[in-house]
This record gives sequence, C-alpha cells and structure tokens, in this order.
Amino acid sequence: MRNRGFTLLEVLVVLALLAVLLSLAAPSFIGLRQKHQMQSQAEQLQASLLLARSEALRRQQRVTLCVRESSPGEGPHCASAGTWAQGWVVFVDGNDNGRREASETVLQLHNALPGFLTLQGNATVDSYISYGPQGRSQSTSGAFQAGTLTLCGAGQAHVWRVVINAVGKPRLEKAERQDSAKC
Repeated sequence: MRNRGFTLLEVLVVLALLAVLLSLAAPSFIGLRQKHQMQSQAEQLQASLLLARSEALRRQQRVTLCVRESSPGEGPHCASAGTWAQGWVVFVDGNDNGRREASETVLQLHNALPGFLTLQGNATVDSYISYGPQGRSQSTSGAFQAGTLTLCGAGQAHVWRVVINAVGKPRLEKAERQDSAKC
C-alpha cells in the first residue's frame, strides 16, 4: 500500500516559490494602490469645493477653503505658508477675510495628504479658495477667482488637476505628467 500526499520538502519548495512570486508582484500593487489613493484625494478636494460652493449658496454668505496649518493648536486655522498637501479647512467666513477666526464655523477638515503626494495651486488659488453668497468663486477683494490645483504623486505617470472656472465650478482632469509639471 502506497501513501498519498506531499512530503515536507515538497511543501517547503512550493512555499518558497510562492514567496518569490509574491515578492515580485508586490511593487506593482504598491504603485496601483498609490494611483488609487491619488485619484481619491483629487475627488475629495473636488467634493470639498462643491461643499463650500453649496454651503455658500445655502447660507447666503462667504464660505472659504484654506490651507490647513500643519502645527496643532487651538482648533484648525489657515496656514500663512505651505501647500495644500498639509490639508485644508472649509469654514463659514463671516468677516470675508479668507482666514479662519476662532468664532467662525468649521464645516469640514481634511488631514494632510500621504507623503508621496504633492498638491499645489497656481497663484490665484495658492492659499485659499472662497465662494460668495451667489456660489461664485471670488477673492477677498471681490474679483472672480479661477485657478488650478495640481496633484502629483512620486513615481506616477499622471497628474490630477482640479480646475476652477470663472463662476467657481470645479472639475477634475487627468493629464500626462510633463517634466515641467508643477510638482
């Protein structure tokens, strides 16, 4: 009578081969995961902009997104320097100055982005984006505020852009990464 089954040596060889194959596949899974994280962060930024716009219309007063201060303090505040990768704050801007005061209501907080991502705005939207009572994006001086926020990931072939048009509507676009891309 012959026993059927695997010897311990055969099982160990198969497990070693599986370990080698999985270690070869792991880097591609990391890149895929980062690609999806990047898209998710771009969608979250767009959702925050849409929230600010709709709340400005609903409340009939200015609502602002600003770059979140990176150091913890007494509640969330707008940073005087830094990039959108530090996170952002959506708040009701009662005094129309584009900066959050302690008495102003926070509508949403977004934490800092994962370390492999960078998010920067062009000159018109580098530190804040504000929506007036009519739902239009406008600077604190009252001028229309249009601009582009660019989200880049280390080792990624594409960038995501959140483009805000002259009336304040944000849209997402995926683009090939150029060497000159602002990242």
